Amino acid sequence: MPSLFQIVTNTPLWVWPLMAFVVWIGALSLRPRIVPPWRLAILPLVGLALSLAGIAQSVQPGLAAAGWAVALLPAFPLGLALGRRHAARSLADGRIEIAGGWFMLAFGLSVFAARYALGVLIGVAPALKAEPLWIGLAGAVGGIVAGIGLGWLAGVILRARRAAMALVE
Repeated sequence: MPSLFQIVTNTPLWVWPLMAFVVWIGALSLRPRIVPPWRLAILPLVGLALSLAGIAQSVQPGLAAAGWAVALLPAFPLGLALGRRHAARSLADGRIEIAGGWFMLAFGLSVFAARYALGVLIGVAPALKAEPLWIGLAGAVGGIVAGIGLGWLAGVILRARRAAMALVE
């Protein structure tokens, strides 16, 4: 088993700027802001893309997709509930005024940590790539990430639209 130092030093260099980007996007979300909806969608869509890429790269994509779908089903409503709790409202120009919060920072770092841990485990024990249980679990991690991220995005957009409609009435 490699040491933590060996794991970090053998990590590809492109991983660290990616982590810095995730922290930067998350730190921006700590303060209230007015943004177009597509900007809110960046990390949830990255999480979705990474989870789908994990399925496509799997030795058994069908099994990985099954694990993904089973995990996505309970994760989406959880993300939706978290998003609906976040104060937001739609503006007349289509942008969304959203309160600051920790969700995007925690979500982005969770996605990064999960993908990093999966990569390290595959690097340390490459035989796991062919284990059915591992394939299903790796797919499930992606499903949780995609479900929570997309659910949060949907919840925030719904909350923003409802808040804007309440002001009109």
